[in-house]
Amino acid sequence: MDTSSIGKERFMRIRPVEGLNTPVIDEWNISFLSDSTSWNTASAGGSQILRALRFMNESTISEISTLDMEEGGSFGFVSGSSKKAIAARLPAGAYPGDAQIIEAELSQNTVQVVSTLNVSTLLNWESQPTLSSDGRILFFVSDLKQQTQGTDIYVSVNIAGDWTEPMNCGPIINSRCDELSPFITKQGTKILFSSSGHANLGGYDLFSSMFDPKAIIDAVQARDSLALAKAFDPPLNIGAPINTVYDELFPTTPSSREDTLLYYSSNQMAPDQDYAFDMYVYRPVYQKDTISQTPIVKWQISSPTLKRADKLDPKSLIIVEGKVIDEEKKKPVQNAEVTTTLYPENEIIDQQMTDTSGRFKVKVTTNRQVRISAESDELFEGSTINTFSLSDSNAVISDPLQLPKTISLRINFPTDQFNDPYPFVLDTNGNETTTQWKDAITKVALNLQKFQGTIETLAIIGHTDEVGTNAYNMRLGQRRADFIIQQLVKLGVPATMLKAESRGEESLLNKRVSESTDTFNKRCRRVELFKIIR
Repeated sequence: MDTSSIGKERFMRIRPVEGLNTPVIDEWNISFLSDSTSWNTASAGGSQILRALRFMNESTISEISTLDMEEGGSFGFVSGSSKKAIAARLPAGAYPGDAQIIEAELSQNTVQVVSTLNVSTLLNWESQPTLSSDGRILFFVSDLKQQTQGTDIYVSVNIAGDWTEPMNCGPIINSRCDELSPFITKQGTKILFSSSGHANLGGYDLFSSMFDPKAIIDAVQARDSLALAKAFDPPLNIGAPINTVYDELFPTTPSSREDTLLYYSSNQMAPDQDYAFDMYVYRPVYQKDTISQTPIVKWQISSPTLKRADKLDPKSLIIVEGKVIDEEKKKPVQNAEVTTTLYPENEIIDQQMTDTSGRFKVKVTTNRQVRISAESDELFEGSTINTFSLSDSNAVISDPLQLPKTISLRINFPTDQFNDPYPFVLDTNGNETTTQWKDAITKVALNLQKFQGTIETLAIIGHTDEVGTNAYNMRLGQRRADFIIQQLVKLGVPATMLKAESRGEESLLNKRVSESTDTFNKRCRRVELFKIIR
């Protein structure tokens, strides 16, 4: 297996972890311990289990073995090392909400409980611990004292071998909703966690927050809750496409940077079914360069983020199924990003990826117009607008979404103009739409940014109508193509990946029966774009 990244271009992808995406088990997390062992906490048949893992590669598990607990009960969410693991345990026969934080010793076959940490309290739920690499700071989740609404993240510090009384991390980290599944990253100054509060996209989202370890230790020793709260930076939402309108939980990584390798659990593929939580990995994928090339500089455009449709009644939401195909080849498109939005408000309802057969399941709202769009690395966006009723739940959309290899930006230029278009673009019939030309160009830029790892060049071809001389129209077509490049560059797209040319009046469209000359000329005045893939 070639694992070298030399001579290859890297871009990021999200994939299910093969072996931890079964339909009869909830796979919750992957624990990467300091002794390089890996463990999975899962739920099956009403009980929680811990399983030892072996990886074939970053997205595939080659071996899974379930451990036996010598004292019975449920066990999971380990941190630290195999010889001295900090974990959560619900003893056999205990009250379901009386989970404890324990120290244990792990082998490939058994779990041996060493002791119960003094951070655990009777009849309270303490679980999901994470230990700093130096063993001094312990975060965990509890319903202790219910200081805010929902479960909160607590912290205890180890002073001379003893754990202090836990303290609530305070209002910067803990919202009035649930906080779950904290994880301290390798560098020991950042916490990842899940929350149904803060500024999220829907359900539980993953967040990150930088913290000062010394400030936390000092604040806990002094029992200073205000100083403890100030030890954390305001949480940042990790964002789409990792976070969806469904639930994302238990972020972990063996890497020192979670933006290069991140594992997490989500129920995004079957949110209404039992055992819907599977493990996903956000990881780099390499494409081999066949010729020597200048290193690519990653770039990001400046554009407003689409709003989430967060005020929809959950009872109005249903799941529908569909398929995405290549418009030209009529073949399924794998890993296309499918987005549903309110129309014309353009607020996001859901985002999903197509499977190997080009199929998808997405959430839509009922009794309102919904736009379903899809795009991929090699193709441009295709979309449809529908109105659904509750009876359409789990229905299959009959017509597949077709993604074009080439798109035509019908920016409505006056006859001999190239830099002062009319406000709204035209549709394929030459009729004015409600889409402004600036929004149309921004959408192209966003597509280029999203799939920049696979796009070498965007070819931009300017066309004119047949009014005027051929030489004049060649110059006019070039100026129109150059105008599009200028607008893309203003948004942040590198000029080096854009190439403009003109065909003037040499590629006129076919005039339709009974079509007026004015409408025909409008359709001909266009700029076509197509991608050249690496």
